[in-house]
Order: sequence, then structure tokens, then C-alpha cells
Amino acid sequence: MLALGVMVFVLGCDQKPNSDPPSPAESFNLPPEGTTTALRSDLGPILDLLRSGPTGAARIRLKKILNQNSTDGQAAFLYGLSLHQEKRYSEARVYFDQALEHAPEYATTHHFLGWCLFYEGELELARASFSRHLTLVEGEGDDHFAMGLIALEQNKLGTAESCFESALQCFETLPAFNGRNREQGKTFARLGELAEVLGNLDLAAERLSKATELFPDHYEAWHRLAAIERRRGNQDAAARAANQEAAARNRVGRPQGFPE
Repeated sequence: MLALGVMVFVLGCDQKPNSDPPSPAESFNLPPEGTTTALRSDLGPILDLLRSGPTGAARIRLKKILNQNSTDGQAAFLYGLSLHQEKRYSEARVYFDQALEHAPEYATTHHFLGWCLFYEGELELARASFSRHLTLVEGEGDDHFAMGLIALEQNKLGTAESCFESALQCFETLPAFNGRNREQGKTFARLGELAEVLGNLDLAAERLSKATELFPDHYEAWHRLAAIERRRGNQDAAARAANQEAAARNRVGRPQGFPE
């Protein structure tokens, strides 16, 4: 779930989880330019273990470190990250709280704690955590994106649009990095969703087309675009989008009917 994109995040913030959230990979992929305290070099090999996928070996090593020094905040962060990688958000929160207590200068913790809180429905606490990360790491597009999702959940559509636009501005001003188009694509997809909710189907189709251009594997964006084109009476465009949705699902291993 946190695969390579999350590990890039962890390393990037120290110089930005893919958690598989409810929509295709909606988090943890953008490295900001700002820095706080870097991840210690002795923890790098453990981060490599987390990057490789299985978390058991990494947790054994982290538990040993924490048994020797329970105030090692960065080790606590990585332990929480390993749990976050398995969507064990309540357990991860315990370690992220411990990390903030003992390593408050390690800003990355605020971001991942924010996602834990978001997935547990603690929206205001999540917003505060993302906001705190933004004060420490300037220009973090994924924080703006997350706060846009929170505003969507709260039906604050104007705020959501503003957050997504801010996210795009952050993404566009950063140097190219692996996954930037994907981040921009999923943000345009959310802006397309907003336009649809507000009844502007032409703008929704424009934004979703941009989303799929940037992030061709975003099968949910293709699905929404097909539905909108049908509503606009563009049956050929709808059929093309539906075909692209099927192709994207095949590429990412999410066949039609797969539980989302």
C-alpha cells in the first residue's frame, strides 16, 4: 500500500504513503522542497525494507531499537508507517503520537498522522495535522489535496475547489519527479467531480479529460468521464472513455466489479 511513492515522500521530506486509499492512490507521492530534520542514516536500511514490501522484518528491527530506546521518535515513526502501510490506522496513530512526542522536529509525521485521522473519520483533527505539516514544509501539494478531500466530505465545495487549485499550483511549481503527472491527474479528476456536482458538465468533461491525459491509469476518472459524455449526448466519446476505463483497470489489476 505504501510502496515506492510513500518512500519517496519519506525521503523527500527529509531533504513525501501508496497507501491505497479509497480512490486510486490518492496520497503520499509528492516530495516537497522544504526540509526539517532528515531521517537518520542508520534508519535508511529499515526504510529500504519497507520499500521492498513486507513489513515484518522491518518491524522486528524497529522493535529492537525501541526496546533499547523508547524515546527514539524516528524509529517510532517508521514503526507507525509500517502499520499505516497495512491500513492499521488506529495502531499507527499510537506510534505517530509517540514520534511527535520524542521527535517533534520530524515534520513528516504530521502528514501521515493526518491520513490516519482522515481514514478514521476524524476530519477536523486530520485537517489540523495537514495544516501543521504545511506550516513546517512549505509548498506541499498533497496536504492541500488532502484538505480538499476533507472539504468534499464536509460538503464545503468552494473550499474544496480552492484546496485542489492550491494543490495544482504546488505540483506545477515543483521540479519534475516520478509521479508528478499522477498527482496532477488525480487533482484534475477531483476538480472534474466538483464541476459535475455544480452542474457544469462541459467543465467537468474538460477537467476529467485532462486528468486522464496526465494519469491514464485513473480508471475512476475514465468511468466518470464516460458517464458525463453520455449525459452530454456524446455517445462515441462515452464509448471511448468506457474502453479506456476497461484498459486502465486491466493495467492496474482492478477488473470491472472488483471491490473498491
